[in-house]
Amino acid sequence: MRKRNEGFSMVELVIVLALMGVLMVVLAPQYLKYVEHTKLQKDNTAIDEIAENIKMACAQEEIAEWMIQQNAPVEFRFIGGVKETKTIVFSTTSSNLLEKELAGVVDGGYQTVSNTYSISADAVEFVVRNESGVFVVYVNGYIDEADGEAGTRRF
Repeated sequence: MRKRNEGFSMVELVIVLALMGVLMVVLAPQYLKYVEHTKLQKDNTAIDEIAENIKMACAQEEIAEWMIQQNAPVEFRFIGGVKETKTIVFSTTSSNLLEKELAGVVDGGYQTVSNTYSISADAVEFVVRNESGVFVVYVNGYIDEADGEAGTRRF
């Protein structure tokens, strides 16, 4: 009685491994781009929310009066250099009324997660200006797409 060898031959296994290798080489860069795009969207959503929180805080009477008394733009910036995670933290002990308000809203601050912002030499900076009685927030260093140029966005 003969035993039948059941299973895959070595040639079949090598062919399957070669096909998987080719698929990985083709699909891995696309997957990495997708992951980076998702992280960049998360960062931009957080930056948008911080800018909107700044505008809402400026609508409060006490802060609006303080901003008018300052008679100069108020700036907040993400701290961090090239190839570093950029971080913004607001302090409740600051003499800046707007910063105190934001400290309660933006819990503990925010750190960027995308490689696009960490490799950028441009800092993300919020500049709040009183333009004829309307508070406008400019975000300098805003990046719309992965590997894109940093620009300014107005809120």
